[in-house]
Amino acid sequence: MKKTEQPTDLSRRAALGKASTVALSGSALALLAGNAAMAAQRTGAKTVAGKRTKNFTTAEDWVTAFFNKGADVVLGYYDDKFIWEDIEFGQTIATKDELYKAFVVFNNSGPKSPFGVHKFEMISYDGGTVAPGSKAEKRKAPPPADWNSTDYNRLANNILLGADFEYDEWGYMQWVWQATHNEDFFGIPAKGKTTYTRGTTTQFYRNGKIVRCRTHWNFREFAIQLGVIPAPDEKWRSVPNPNARALKV
Repeated sequence: MKKTEQPTDLSRRAALGKASTVALSGSALALLAGNAAMAAQRTGAKTVAGKRTKNFTTAEDWVTAFFNKGADVVLGYYDDKFIWEDIEFGQTIATKDELYKAFVVFNNSGPKSPFGVHKFEMISYDGGTVAPGSKAEKRKAPPPADWNSTDYNRLANNILLGADFEYDEWGYMQWVWQATHNEDFFGIPAKGKTTYTRGTTTQFYRNGKIVRCRTHWNFREFAIQLGVIPAPDEKWRSVPNPNARALKV
């Protein structure tokens, strides 16, 4: 319910409006301020020292934009210089041309789309601002002697992609994903099935744009539901623990 505005509030607004009119075009300034406030409210963004920050609502907007807004809009969320990675699919993208190709297949995905119906629900968000110009702190030690250097570098080099990109804000999202498949999913037999799984996305931002974006999701659970791999056994639960103490009631 809308609260009734008190006389003191009306007097204050009248005084401020009069002062603005004298200084500059008060109506124009009010319009601009109102539009900015409404935009911030729609996106869930906050303002800190004139700088917008991310939160649960902006994260929710990002995770649903692939299907609701289309690839053209999603590209605008990213800085011109960025790294995007889906670890489970082994996909790394560093140009907007490739990012568009990866996202456009999901445009308007729905009941008749080859890619089926995908629904993401944001569950939690953590994030905050850091000093402008922040970068990742990288390992300085050489590869361990007991590692195969080829495998070590293959993994480590992918992790370090984008590590030198400056950022001023970060966000960590946890979400769940329901997918009803009309066709195979990236080469995995899935037609006619619905899968459920969870995942996380970590993002780093500079001036509100994404510069690093990495996603992990539970591929094992996904593959089990599609019959690709068996469910893991839990034999470890029955392993006796000689150090366990008898529980007292």
